[in-house]
This record gives sequence, C-alpha cells and structure tokens, in this order.
Amino acid sequence: MDYSTITRLELTNNQVQRELPTPASPEWTSLATKTRTLLEKLAHHPAMAPNLQQTYMTPAASKNKVYFMWDFVGRTLSMIYGTKATLENLSKAAQEKWMDAVGRAQFSGLLILDTRPGMLDSMIELTYPGQGGEKPEFGEEILEIARGM
Repeated sequence: MDYSTITRLELTNNQVQRELPTPASPEWTSLATKTRTLLEKLAHHPAMAPNLQQTYMTPAASKNKVYFMWDFVGRTLSMIYGTKATLENLSKAAQEKWMDAVGRAQFSGLLILDTRPGMLDSMIELTYPGQGGEKPEFGEEILEIARGM
C-alpha cells in the first residue's frame, strides 16, 4: 500500500473490509470489530468529507476532532491487526503491543465521550497548533459505539 497515492477513503475501506483471521480469540475479534465499526462511522461523518479524497500523506484539509479521531482509531486498528489474532503464545513485546492497542481503543471511547472542552481539544491543539478548526458533534451513532469501547 502506497500512502502517498492511496486516499483516506480507500485506506479506510481497506481496513474495515479486511477479512478477519480465523482462528481468532473472542477478545481480539470483539476489539477488531468495534474498532472497525468506529473507524467507518468516523470516516463517513460529514466533517471528514473534505479529507476523504485526499491522499493519506497530504495534510488534511480540515483538521477537526472527527479527523483527529479517525486518524487515532485507524492507527489503533493497525495495531490490532498487527497482533496475532489468537492471542496465544505472544512474546513479551507482542503482549505489550496488544495491551497498547486495548488501551488506545478504550481511550478513543473516552476521548469521544468527553463532551466538555478537555482531553480531546487539548490533544488536537498539541497536534495541530492553531489549526483545530471546527468542533463538529460526533452524533449519536458514534457516541453509542464509543460507549462500547
């Protein structure tokens, strides 16, 4: 996959349509499924529209909180995919990577549900100083998925 030519929409579709491995532990499958669902909903949120047809490596046209979470959740899903799906006989490094992915998935839910100006707004300002732009609402579908993370 060439990140300089693939669009954010194509990248999202590749990630959410990827066939899940079998066998896989129920914990791995559950986290992968929830994270995929959240990524897809974030990608199709109206606030992501200006960014979807841009290549992944192009600076985002709209660096809003939906874009920030799309990027965070997408990277988390990549970490999940990079962990052996059975979760059996993982090396210490692989166990740490898995726990990082679990923590990031949980943190993504907390960031989305933090409705007051707080952690998410601070993270956006640190990542994109002065470029945070609009602060669109996530919508009930995304909030519901976040509650389950």
